[in-house]
Amino acid sequence: MDFVNKLPPMDFLRSEEMTLVQLIIPVESAHRAVSYLGELGLLQFTDLNADKSPFQRTFVNQVKRCGEISRKLRFFKDQISKAGMVSPIHSSPQPDVDLEELEIQLSEHEHELIEMNANSEKLRQTYNELLEFKMVLQKAGGFLVSGQHHTVAQERELDENLYSRDNYADIPSFLEQETRLGPSNEAGLRFISGIICKSKALRFERMIFRATRGNMLFNQAPTEKYATDPMSVEMVEKIVFVVFFCVAGYQEANPAVYTVITFPFLFAVMFGDWGHGICLLLGAIILIACESRLGSRKLGSFMEMAFGGRYVILLMALFSIYCGLIYNEFFSVPYHIFGGSAYKCRDATCRDAHTAGLIKYRDPYPFGVDPSWRGSRSELPFLNSLKMKMSILLGVAQMNLGIILSYFNARFFGSSLDIWYQFVPQMIFLNSLFGYLSLLIVIKWCTGSQADLYHVMIYMFLSPTEDLGENQLFWGQKPLQMLLLLLAVVAVPWMLFPKPFILRKLHLERFQGRTYGILDTSDMDLDVEPDSARHHVDEFNFSEVFVHQMIHSIEFVLEAVSNTASYLRLWALSLAHSELSTVFYEKVLLLAWGFDSILIRLVGLAVFAFATAFILLMMETLSAFLHALRLHWVEFQNKFYHGDGYKFRPLSFASLPDDED
Repeated sequence: MDFVNKLPPMDFLRSEEMTLVQLIIPVESAHRAVSYLGELGLLQFTDLNADKSPFQRTFVNQVKRCGEISRKLRFFKDQISKAGMVSPIHSSPQPDVDLEELEIQLSEHEHELIEMNANSEKLRQTYNELLEFKMVLQKAGGFLVSGQHHTVAQERELDENLYSRDNYADIPSFLEQETRLGPSNEAGLRFISGIICKSKALRFERMIFRATRGNMLFNQAPTEKYATDPMSVEMVEKIVFVVFFCVAGYQEANPAVYTVITFPFLFAVMFGDWGHGICLLLGAIILIACESRLGSRKLGSFMEMAFGGRYVILLMALFSIYCGLIYNEFFSVPYHIFGGSAYKCRDATCRDAHTAGLIKYRDPYPFGVDPSWRGSRSELPFLNSLKMKMSILLGVAQMNLGIILSYFNARFFGSSLDIWYQFVPQMIFLNSLFGYLSLLIVIKWCTGSQADLYHVMIYMFLSPTEDLGENQLFWGQKPLQMLLLLLAVVAVPWMLFPKPFILRKLHLERFQGRTYGILDTSDMDLDVEPDSARHHVDEFNFSEVFVHQMIHSIEFVLEAVSNTASYLRLWALSLAHSELSTVFYEKVLLLAWGFDSILIRLVGLAVFAFATAFILLMMETLSAFLHALRLHWVEFQNKFYHGDGYKFRPLSFASLPDDED
C-alpha cells in the first residue's frame, strides 16, 4: 500500500477534482469580484433558485440591462466586421466600470453609429441616383439628337403622300408624328426616359408595348458596369431606355350619366320591397339633413362610405320603393293598395282559400303583382318566370345601350372602321339571338300565349311535320328564325376579318413600302432580342393585329352569352331577398305572435327587427350594391368604355387639405 501511495498522481487519466464553495460577496464589490472570477475562468456558478421563473428573481432587471448591453455589443461587432476591421478575440483587462456609465456610453455610441449608417446609406443612394441620371442624360440625349437630324429630310418625304380615302387616313401615323416632333409638339407626342436592370428590359418593353397598345417607339442602350455600393465589389449592368408615345385617350362617352339612374334601378330590382325601401329612405334623409354637421367630423370607414354615398342611397331607396310597389311587398306582405284583386272565390266554400277555388272575374290588377298570388300554389313558379324574363329584358336593353354608346364614341373619334366592322356586327349578333328572345318574351306577355320559350328557341331545328300544339302561334316564324341565326353566324367573321386587312391596306398605301430609320443610334443590336417590341413599330405586324382582332371578336361572342346569363343575378337576388323576408315574417314574427305570452311576442319582435336590420337592410343591401356595381362595370361598360386616360388634377388650394389626408 505504501508503494501505491507513493506513486505520482494520474492527472490525465481522471478529471480534475471539484470543490463546492459558497461565496458571500457584498453588493458594493459584487461587480468587481465577478469580473476577477471571469478573468480567472476557474469558477462555475450553480443556480440555487432553479424552481423560480426569471421574473420572480430579485435581479431580473439587472439581467435585462445586461442583455441589452450584450445586444449593443453584438451590433458593434457586426458593424466592425462589415467595415473590414478585425476585432480582438480577447479583451484586455479593464479597470472597474460602472454599469450605468457603461450603458450610457454604449447607447451614445449606438446612436452615433446608427446615424452614421443612415447618412452613409442616403449618400450611397444619392450617388447612385446621380450616376444613373448622368447615364440617362448621356444615352437618351443621343437618341433625341439623332432623331432631330432625320426630321427635315423625312418630313419632306412624308409630305409627298396624299391621303384621301377615309377619315382614318387623315390621321398621321405614329412614325409621322415622331418625325414631326419639335418644340410645338402638335401631335401630342411625348417621351419618357429612365434606367432599368438589363435582365428586366425585355419584360419591361413588352409591358410598355401592351400598355400603349403598340402606339410607341422604344429605344435602349447598355450602360457600363458599375458598383452600387462603394464597399462592395459586386457590379451591376443596366440599360437606358427612351419611350416615345402618344394611349391618354379621353372624351369617351361618360357612363356616369346613365349609371346615375340605371345603377339604383338595378339595385332596386334585387332589393324590391317598399317597406325596406322606406327604411333606406329614412337613413338617407338623416344623412342628408346632417351633412353640414357630419361633413366636418372624422367618421369611421363604414360611416364615411355611407355619408359619401348619401345621395346614391337616396336614389336606391326611392327605386326600391317603386320596385317594391311593383312586387307588392311590404316586409314580404302584399297589400291591396291599387284596388281589389282580379280573382275571387268560386263559391262560399272557398272564402278563405288561397290554393284552390279562385277564378279570375275582372281585369288584371292595375299596378304591380296581384296580392292573390301570395300563398297560392303557383306563386313561386309565377314569380320565378316573371323575374327571370324581366332580368333578361333589362340585361339585353342595357347591353344594347352600351353598344350604341360605342357607336357614338367611334363617330366622335372619326373611326369609320369601328362603326362598320365593330358596331354593326355586334348589334346584329346580339339582337339576332338575345334581342329576338326578348321580343318573344314581350309577345308572350302581350298576347297571353302559352308557348314555351324553350321550344321557340329550338323551333328552327324542327321539321314541318312535327306538331307543337300550343306553339302553333310561332309556326310562321321559322324562316325568320333561320334568317336571324344566319345573320348571327355571318356577324362573327364580319367582326374578325375585314378590319385587319383594311388596316394593312391603309398602312401600305400610307408608307408605300418605305422604311424609316429614325432612332438608329442604339448600341443594342436587334438580333439580341428578336422578340423586341420595336419590330412591331418599324413595320406593320399583320399577325399581331389579326390576333388582337380575333381575341376581341371571340371575347364579344362569349361575353354576349355570359353577360346575358350574368343579368340573371337580378332574378336570383330578388327571389332570395323576397324569400328571406318571408321566412323572417312567417317563421319568426307570426310564429311568436301565435303565443299568448307577452314575453314570447316581445322576443319574436326583437328577433324579427334584428334580422330585418342586420341581414336584410345591411347584408342584403351590400350584396345587391356589389352585384349592381359589377353589372355596370363589366357587362355594361366593357361595350364602350376603355378608361385609358388619367385623372385631371389641377392646382387647387382648396383641395390641398384633402390631398394631405
